[in-house]
Amino acid sequence: MNKKTIDILLPFIATVFLWRLSFPVLNPSGILALVPIFYYSFIRARGGFLPMALIGCFLIDHNFDTMLFWTMLFCAFYAAAGLQSHINLATQKWRGIFFFMIFIGCGLLLLGIWTIFVTWSMMPILQSVGMFITTTVMYIPLTYLLKRVEASHA
Repeated sequence: MNKKTIDILLPFIATVFLWRLSFPVLNPSGILALVPIFYYSFIRARGGFLPMALIGCFLIDHNFDTMLFWTMLFCAFYAAAGLQSHINLATQKWRGIFFFMIFIGCGLLLLGIWTIFVTWSMMPILQSVGMFITTTVMYIPLTYLLKRVEASHA
């Protein structure tokens, strides 16, 4: 494969692969698919990837049994990032992990609090904390791997 093909297909393949690679402990409900969605939408923005990012968020909503929650959260963060001009996400340290933590943390906090009131149990907060730790710990190696695959075909 040539470089242009890899550059075009990598974000799409990574998103679908991580969504399908759902595993209860390491990738619950395919939440790690948010890593390439965030990375290729905010940090290394790719033209034409936005529809795939929305589809990926919709697929994660399907796995979480939420109605457009992650999709709307992504749209809100995408709009906020587009409206502000003080922070350049592409130049942040560690490929924007702090902004990813804010993004994923807001979503998991809202889901955890909502689920507490639905189930009358404190277990959803523990599950949310576990998912937050998993996604933030996996963000650096996954984005490093994505960057290395791009660089190896340069």
